Amino acid sequence: MNYEKTKEELKKFLRKNLEETGKQNFIIGISGGLDSAIVSALCAEVSIKNTFGLIMPTKTSNKDGLDDAIRHCENFGIIHKLIDIEPMLWAYEKNIGMLSNLRRGNLAARMRMCVLYDTSSYMEAVVVGTSNLSERMLGYGTIYGDLACAFNPIGEIFKSELFEFGKYLGIDEKILKKPPSADLWEGQSDEKDLGYTYKELDKVLRDIYDKDLSFSKLKEKHDKELVSVIKKRMVQNSFKLKLPNIANVRKYLKEK
Repeated sequence: MNYEKTKEELKKFLRKNLEETGKQNFIIGISGGLDSAIVSALCAEVSIKNTFGLIMPTKTSNKDGLDDAIRHCENFGIIHKLIDIEPMLWAYEKNIGMLSNLRRGNLAARMRMCVLYDTSSYMEAVVVGTSNLSERMLGYGTIYGDLACAFNPIGEIFKSELFEFGKYLGIDEKILKKPPSADLWEGQSDEKDLGYTYKELDKVLRDIYDKDLSFSKLKEKHDKELVSVIKKRMVQNSFKLKLPNIANVRKYLKEK
C-alpha cells in the first residue's frame, strides 16, 4: 500500500467534494475508533479550521472509547463537541417500550446521524462518512445511520488495511490496538458479531473486490464456511448500498 499516494488522493477527494457541495466545513461523528479517527485526521489535514467532530455517547458507551475520542481530537487540533444522546433514546423508549440491544443500537446510530445532519445544516457543513470497504461489502452498518453521509473517503479501503494506514497518519496507538467495535451496546465487538477477524474476512473480500472471483472459485481457495457466511451477508444486506427503487410509471403520465 502506497500510504503517501493514498493520503494525497484522499485529501484531494475531500477537497473536491467539499467544493462541489458549496459548503464550508466537514463534520464527522467521532467514536474513539479507528475509522472515524482516520477520516477526521484526513479532514483536518485538508483544513483544520473547517473540521468539526461530534462525540455522541450513550449510557452503554465504553468510557475508554469516550476518552480516546476526546484525546484524538485534542491530538489533531480538531474542534469538537460532546453531545449525550442518551436522553433522546430514553424519550423514545418511554413511549415505545424497552428495546432489544440490536434495536437500541440501530436507533442510537440513526440518532447520531440525525444530530450530525441537524448540526451540519446550521454550520454550513457536510457529513463525512466513516464506513470502510469491509463493512460496506458485508452490509455491517445501520442504513440511514452510520452508513449515511455526503461522501466517504475510506469506503474503498478494507478494515485490515486501515490499521497500518492509521499508524502512518499518526493515530494514537491505543486506538490502533483496540478491538474494533461499533460500541452499540455493552461488550459488543465487530468480531463477535461477524464470527471472524477482519484479517480472515478481508482475504476473501479482497478476492471478490480486487479479483472478481466467483463464489465457487472462492470455496476452492478459502474455508468453505467462511465463504458461505460472507455470501449470505452480502446477499442479505446488498439493499443497504442501493438507492431506493423508484416505480417506472412516468410513461403513463406524460402529456401527449
